[in-house]
Amino acid sequence: MTEGGASVGDYVRSGVAAGLIRLDLNEAAREITRPFRDRVLELLAAGSWRRYPEIDGRATRAAAADLYGWSVAGTLAGNGSNDLLAAAARALLPRGGAVAALSPSFSMYPVLARRQEARLLAVRLGPPDFMPAREEMLAAAAAADLVLLCSPNNPTGGEITAAIWTEVLALGKPTIWDAAYAEFAGMDTIPWLRRHPNLLVLRSLSKAWGLAGMRVGALLGAPDLLELVAAQLLPFGTGWMVAAAYQAASELRALGAELVAEIVAERERQVSALERFEGVEVAPSAANFYLLRRPGLTGTQLAEALAARGIAVRDIPELNESGHVRVTVGTTAEGDLLLAAVTEVCGV
Repeated sequence: MTEGGASVGDYVRSGVAAGLIRLDLNEAAREITRPFRDRVLELLAAGSWRRYPEIDGRATRAAAADLYGWSVAGTLAGNGSNDLLAAAARALLPRGGAVAALSPSFSMYPVLARRQEARLLAVRLGPPDFMPAREEMLAAAAAADLVLLCSPNNPTGGEITAAIWTEVLALGKPTIWDAAYAEFAGMDTIPWLRRHPNLLVLRSLSKAWGLAGMRVGALLGAPDLLELVAAQLLPFGTGWMVAAAYQAASELRALGAELVAEIVAERERQVSALERFEGVEVAPSAANFYLLRRPGLTGTQLAEALAARGIAVRDIPELNESGHVRVTVGTTAEGDLLLAAVTEVCGV
């Protein structure tokens, strides 16, 4: 019996065997704490559910703007960052145009390119550090109508350097920074937004706040650029749940910081332990996941061997030959089970 497999449009997610420890989805290691849940429920209980939300989600946008330290006029809120990413692609990527992105990166990017009948100008990433080559990155960005970069990048975990960001943004092309994992890198995108009116930044409460099931995201940028994206959204697009989540996060931001600190500490513990294993390689990561490799095994073989020991990890087709799999940082107990499974698989 498998769970989690499905397809929507041309986006496909494979299922995994039931009962495995799920370290394949980049979900938070634990639920957000009770005070946050209680505040969300309190906000929902205080509202009138029979009433439509604001047509433009202004209160939600204001709470998100407060959380991220940006202007209300420069903030959009959505049902997850994917909602806003799709709208931005429709607004900024001409049909039949070209989009520059890293490869491998978030699997939605090729889907969005195909929906716009656009060419995907892929900047290849490879071991050991999975960093983009400056010349290739700039050439792709210069030839693109839209630049779409994830940093820290999913699934590789690396960050684009400030020097490359500066040169890419200087080209003046509409550029989306998918910062879904920014909290785990201690990264502040606001100074970049202040300097570059062609930059849009995607944020999410899915990872650092453990709210993947609530679908809460935001898009930050210059108001005139955001107007183009907003034109692709529907009125009354986000309901009271998204508003309550952002309001609670704005009020209780220390709870998100605590969860991030726990995950970062566990990531470093796991990586440090794995680096002491002979014959095991871990790629540098600034996210809530990392790439793991056992030379001599393909990615599929390593994923299957770990699944046989109760651990589900993400098998990345583009990295199968190099042997890398993506491992989400779970709880300390899950980390101990992972380390034990790797010890068995790799004979260390």
